[in-house]
Amino acid sequence: MRTGYRPFGRALVALLVMSGVAEARIQNRPSSWDAPPPSPLPLGAPEAAFPVNVDWTLVEINGKPVPGEAPSFVLDDKFRATGFSGCNTYSLTLFPIRGQKLAAGAIAMTHKACDKAEMLFEHSFLVGLHSVPAWSLDGDALVIKAPTATMRFRRGL
Repeated sequence: MRTGYRPFGRALVALLVMSGVAEARIQNRPSSWDAPPPSPLPLGAPEAAFPVNVDWTLVEINGKPVPGEAPSFVLDDKFRATGFSGCNTYSLTLFPIRGQKLAAGAIAMTHKACDKAEMLFEHSFLVGLHSVPAWSLDGDALVIKAPTATMRFRRGL
């Protein structure tokens, strides 16, 4: 004699009926489970591959020339970005993701003290890289559009 629990089959049928899948199958309509998976890329032109193993130097931010020594970075084929941020050197994991965006990991950097203006500029540069910005190539230039700034880089030598 079974008391205190329901057989697994009845619970599964109840779950399917509550979710609407069983009703859709009974009425011979496709359910959300039958729908094809979404396309991995939007229709149209394929996404560009982010150029790895290229030195990039910041030439302008928000349409203005970079004050002082220009920040830079290189992204290697293991997605490790290293460079100069205006005062310190830094390293972070930087993944090109769907939608031509960049996802960043934690930043490791030196702790050199610079004047206040350089430190503020460095902070805004690193926040821009770390804010899941969109990127695009414009000829030989790399444009990174963050919520806080638009940065234009040129290929280094």
